[in-house]
Amino acid sequence: MKAFRGRMAPALASLLLPAGMVCVTSAYAETSLFAPANYTAWIDLRLSQTNGERGWLDGGFGKLRHGNEMAADIAQAAILWKPQLTDTFSGYVLLQGVSDAEVPVGVEEAYLQWKPVPKSAFRYGLRLGQMFPPVSMEHDGTGWTTPRSLTPSAINSWIGEEVLVRGLEVNAQQTFAGHRLGLTLGGFTRDDTAGTLLSWRGWALHDMASAENTRLKLPEGEDQGWYRIFDDNQAPVSKPMVELDGRLGYYARLDWRPPAPVAVNLEIYDNQGDPMALRNGQWGWATRFYNLGLAWRLTTKDEWLSQYMTGQTATGWPLGQGHRVVDTGFESAYLLVSHRCDNGARLTGRVDYFAVKDHSRRAVDDNSETGYSATLAWMKPVNEYLDLGAEALHVVSDRPARQTQGLEAKQNQTQFQIALKWHL
Repeated sequence: MKAFRGRMAPALASLLLPAGMVCVTSAYAETSLFAPANYTAWIDLRLSQTNGERGWLDGGFGKLRHGNEMAADIAQAAILWKPQLTDTFSGYVLLQGVSDAEVPVGVEEAYLQWKPVPKSAFRYGLRLGQMFPPVSMEHDGTGWTTPRSLTPSAINSWIGEEVLVRGLEVNAQQTFAGHRLGLTLGGFTRDDTAGTLLSWRGWALHDMASAENTRLKLPEGEDQGWYRIFDDNQAPVSKPMVELDGRLGYYARLDWRPPAPVAVNLEIYDNQGDPMALRNGQWGWATRFYNLGLAWRLTTKDEWLSQYMTGQTATGWPLGQGHRVVDTGFESAYLLVSHRCDNGARLTGRVDYFAVKDHSRRAVDDNSETGYSATLAWMKPVNEYLDLGAEALHVVSDRPARQTQGLEAKQNQTQFQIALKWHL
């Protein structure tokens, strides 16, 4: 592992040092770049048994990471580098390897962060680089991981797939009479294809997060809507981090924490994509969504998390009445309850609802969908180097497009997973 770190450190440093050099020279005493404390690494080994249809990673319509198989994978091998450039500037680079991804190694997040030392109840900061917008309430573990379950909700699985951006994010917080209010604003590029997979494959539940070079496979077959409508103009894979139209997307989030064990957030995201943009088989998608989140600390050991998302995405030429050749609305919601046991283990239950509503050309390309899932997870830290996890997930969904692959529209899948996470 030390040899691996030694080889990776210069490459990772090149991502951040040019932008932070002024800060390093102005406050050298606070700088720490390659000390052991600047690194975190882990390997997540996974054994899973899944029944039902072919998985979406193999070109099917399956809703889970695998389909109709027993699989042993490296779910994620990662090294997280957090250089401290000054007392207020830091860096963050996450390099990950995923054994069953089409491109197995890539940089997931890489950004500079500025957090001034607060001198009053008003706090502010910024992030600059490649990052996930602050949508997920489940990915609050180290390196954008989910400490309550092995598989995140449908909402946050999709965020991990198609909502990785490059941009600038600023945030501010102020406390008034015990109420903390927060505002986060972000402007970004490199997310013009968001909506591709959500429309043509639909929602899914898995713990794979995209990197800058990720390629996501579309459902296979010449009867698929993407093939019949666009033919050779649409690549059989979607690349979530491409810039096609030169437009700047944005997101805005409001946070409210009253003097009670409750937190509420509301967010809007709009990539302002050009639906007619096309380059190398990648179409631009105009994608906007709203997300409402609630966290409630029931007791010192119990918590409740919930999110609701609704949005619209479209691509291609206009058809009239405000719709385009591929034009879908989508929504999803989940309720999660988690209990921390006296021995440090965590038991979590979650239910999900998800749907896609197709507004155009359903006779050729029916992207309609409804579905539900239930998840039960157990997570246990054994010691400072080892975590164990087990999870059962059942999902039911109805998607007419499955008939293009000779399947019934309604499918059920059940997945059992065991995880062994080794902290290096």
